[in-house]
Amino acid sequence: MSVALILPESVDAQIFGGKNKRRKSSRKIGSFSGSKRLFNPEISYYAIGGGINALNYFGEIAPRPTSLSTDISFTRPGVNLFLKQKFGDRYSWKVNFMWGRLKASDIESVGEGSNFVQENANRYLRNLSFRNDILELSAQGQIDLFKHGGRFSSRPPVNIYAIFGAGIIYHDPKGQVPENFYTGAFQGQGETISLGDYAGQWVSLRDLGTEGQYFDKEAYKAAYGKDAPNPYSKFQLVIPLGLGARYKLTNNLDVALEIGYRHTFTDYLDDVSGEYVDLGGFGSLVDAQSDQSIALAMAMSDKSNQFTQEDFNNIQEFVYVPGVDNYSSQVSELVWSRAKGYGNAAGIGNDDSRRNVRGNQKDNDIYIVTNISVTYILGGGIVRGAKFR
Repeated sequence: MSVALILPESVDAQIFGGKNKRRKSSRKIGSFSGSKRLFNPEISYYAIGGGINALNYFGEIAPRPTSLSTDISFTRPGVNLFLKQKFGDRYSWKVNFMWGRLKASDIESVGEGSNFVQENANRYLRNLSFRNDILELSAQGQIDLFKHGGRFSSRPPVNIYAIFGAGIIYHDPKGQVPENFYTGAFQGQGETISLGDYAGQWVSLRDLGTEGQYFDKEAYKAAYGKDAPNPYSKFQLVIPLGLGARYKLTNNLDVALEIGYRHTFTDYLDDVSGEYVDLGGFGSLVDAQSDQSIALAMAMSDKSNQFTQEDFNNIQEFVYVPGVDNYSSQVSELVWSRAKGYGNAAGIGNDDSRRNVRGNQKDNDIYIVTNISVTYILGGGIVRGAKFR
C-alpha cells in the first residue's frame, strides 16, 4: 500500500501492463492545477486597500540615550492607501502611500520619573523637541508562508507574510517657537529678544540651519578648522522591512496587521545630529534685535536658555558640570552664556566631548510603522487547466 501511495503511476503500470494509457492520461488531467511557474499571470489578481497606522521614532530625542529607546506616548495615528497585485503561489507586490507623524521632546521624555538620571540630565537641559510629518511612497514585495494557486476565493483563511522593498519619504522637521530668546543662560538674564509673531508657531528647522548649515563657509572653516555641514534634503530613501498577518473576512475582503521597520539614510528626522554652533554665525545682537528671523534661528538652535534659575538649581546636582559659561562669538559681536553640562559652542573649549554634542552622528534615525489595513480584492483570472468537452 505504501508503494502504491508513493508511486501510483508505477503501480498502475504494473497492474495494467502499461496498456491503459487513457486511464493514466485521465488521472493526470484530474490532478492538474495550472502552471507552476514562479510568476504565473494565470493566477494573478488585483486588490486595493487602506488602513490606519502608528509611527514610533527612534533617534536622539528619546527617553534614554540608546538606539532602542522610544516614547510611546508620542505615538500618533496616520493613514495609508495601496494598490496590490498577486502574481504567484506565494508572491505579491504593492505600491503603498503613507502619511504619519513623528514627535518627541526632551523635557517630556527625559523629565519623567526614572528617566531623569545623570546620563539624561544634559539632554533635559538641551530642551529640544520636534514633530515631523512623514510622506512615504514605496514599492513593497510580499512573500506568504502558505501558498495558494487558485482563484482568490480559494486563498487560506489565515496567512503570515514578510514584506520588503524600497521607497522615498518627504520630511520636514518642525519645532515650536518660544516667546523669547535670551542671551543669558536663563530666562530674565542678558538680553531678551522677542520672537513676536513666530511665538507658538511650528517652523521648519531645516530652513533655519540650526547646526550651522547656512553659516558663511569661509568664516565657519576659519573658526572651527573644518567644513560647515551641508543642508540635508527633505527627500530621503527608505527601506521597508516587516512581518504581517492576514485574515480572510469574506471572499473579497481581508484584514491585516503589519509591523514594519524603516531603515533610513539620514540622521535628521529630528533635525539633531551634530554639534552646538557659535550662535554668532547667525548674526550679531543688533541683527537679532532688528530681524526676528535671525533671532528665531538662534532660539531654535539652542533652547536651553528657556529655563529659570530656579529650574536649573533644582537639577544641577545631576548635570556633569554645574554652572554657567560665557561666550564671545568668533564670527560676530554676539555675546551669550550657556549652562554647563549640555554643550559648549562648537570648537570652543571642547575638552569634554559630552559637553559639545548636540546629537549622535554615529547612528541614523529610524521609525517603526504599525499598520492595520483592509484589502478589497477586485477579482482575478481563473486558473487555466485542461479543457473538457
